[in-house]
Amino acid sequence: MFAATLAVTVVLCMLFVDRPVAEFFAEHRVLRPVFQACAVPSLFSLPLAALFLLYTLVRKLRGAGAVNRLYLAASVATLAGTAAKDELKWLIGRPWPDTWLYDGIYNFHPLAMSTLYGGFPSGHTAYIAAPLCVLWTKMPRYRWLWGGLIGLVMVGLVGADYHFVADVLGGLLTGMACAWGSLVLIPVRDA
Repeated sequence: MFAATLAVTVVLCMLFVDRPVAEFFAEHRVLRPVFQACAVPSLFSLPLAALFLLYTLVRKLRGAGAVNRLYLAASVATLAGTAAKDELKWLIGRPWPDTWLYDGIYNFHPLAMSTLYGGFPSGHTAYIAAPLCVLWTKMPRYRWLWGGLIGLVMVGLVGADYHFVADVLGGLLTGMACAWGSLVLIPVRDA
């Protein structure tokens, strides 16, 4: 139900919210460095996922025993989120806020090979949301932390005018789907 509501919200944001919000943050760039800093946690998810997978591989090759399935599921979700957002960006072809603000392009260009069209879904949101949604599901006592980090990144990306609101919501939906998929493939007990 939440995913369906989120999908409808994405469409409503594209129609009514994205442009006014992008204009607002374009006109108020004073806090841009703060918003850029808010987006930084998303930069750690991919390297951490790769390191954990490498660590797991080395442990398995050495016959060191059981694997931490929770971190494995989170790592797989991160990599899936990264791959999914790349394909969706190409398939959808949505411009970035700057493309709209400076070039006047707001319509979609599916399958476009230009860097002007890669705003939807937000990759940074997808690959921070994917592992943290795994943790949200399996470590519910820290939901305030997982949700807070995802929200911080989303606010940072919109506030720095890197993405429209619908883009980060689409990234959240992408990350959630990848988290669900990884937990289906790699069952994990609640922590």
